[in-house]
Amino acid sequence: MNSNAIPPPTRRPSLSGLRRPLVAGILCTLGVLGSITALSVPDAADAAASTLGAAAAQSGRYFGTAINAGKLGDSAYTTIAGREFDMVTAENEMKIDATEPNRGQFNFTN
Repeated sequence: MNSNAIPPPTRRPSLSGLRRPLVAGILCTLGVLGSITALSVPDAADAAASTLGAAAAQSGRYFGTAINAGKLGDSAYTTIAGREFDMVTAENEMKIDATEPNRGQFNFTN
């Protein structure tokens, strides 16, 4: 045999029996850590931005909505609007066709 010859490949011990439990253990650990992270207590910045208006205020912006006057009697609607928005604009009630149905004739009633 030549001294420069490459030796024949040798068979290494199989790791496939260990690979599956190892991968499963790593995935399980990552899943548990991800769940713990998701359930952790929110920090002060998240707590401060608990509404849409507060989230907008963090970047120096206002967050508003257009409200239909007919919906003002709905307590769920007004509660959500009051909690989430910094600004309110009349929806259709202040458009030109509602306030001036004919040229020179103004109407500011419902």
